[in-house]
Amino acid sequence: MAPLVTIFIPTKNRLPLLRRAVHSILGQTVRNLELIVVSDGATDGTPEFVDSVRGDIPVRLIHNEQSRGACAARNQALEMASGEFVTGLDDDDFFMPHRIERFQQHWARLEQDGTRFSCLFDTCIVDDGRRVYVNNPSPIVDSAMLRRGNAIGNQVYTRRSDLIAAGMYDPQMPAWQDWETWVRLVDRGGPAINIRSNTYFMDVSHEFERITARSGDKIHQAARLFYQKHCSPADAGGVLLSMSGYPQVELTARDLLRLLLEAQLRPVARKLVRGKYTLSLNNSLTR
Repeated sequence: MAPLVTIFIPTKNRLPLLRRAVHSILGQTVRNLELIVVSDGATDGTPEFVDSVRGDIPVRLIHNEQSRGACAARNQALEMASGEFVTGLDDDDFFMPHRIERFQQHWARLEQDGTRFSCLFDTCIVDDGRRVYVNNPSPIVDSAMLRRGNAIGNQVYTRRSDLIAAGMYDPQMPAWQDWETWVRLVDRGGPAINIRSNTYFMDVSHEFERITARSGDKIHQAARLFYQKHCSPADAGGVLLSMSGYPQVELTARDLLRLLLEAQLRPVARKLVRGKYTLSLNNSLTR
């Protein structure tokens, strides 16, 4: 029998979306799974829904009366998990039926080949409300690549013990928690490998808040903390490029100059057209 896999979903007051996420777990083509749902201060009937779920996959509930944040919720699930392997799911996204099976197949093949790696990830099908498309990240992501951008995405499949040994999720990160965690995981265990199977559906078309709607201040704080923890000056352009993807984030004149020096003309033009810049000569990553 394949090793037990724990899937964890942190959630708060998004019950209509959570139902879809949970049912995508119950519909997996492999059954040696457990699901942990962390209701992080939810007041919309989430605990009652989770308690009502029946099937051959055990569903476990952690309910926080007061919200502790997504990182703490994920860490609670990791501490409770019984699986040798773990992977996450955001409550507004869902798995394709063969996702876990594909991860298990690829993991076994890579181990048999003697490949050094820390985790697996997959391409996503993305619905942004205007179109549905497949993202196309790199086939292999190493430490150097991760310091310049999140080339993995929001979920990985890995051994629970490895994720715990890497330090789990950092509650001090106001955003970019997944990206920052992957850096530590890959630093410790080796590259992340893309299975290229399109098994994750990311829904950014709904009205509920997602990281892209967070305040510009939180993105700035996350970028500075990420840079201080993991980066050298050579990585600054990549981190600034990631910041530039958020419409609400203002960059300084110095930031825009750095992007121009790296031939990133389009993000600079977007900030100029939208007026999302200041004439400051400060570096947003070190000020």
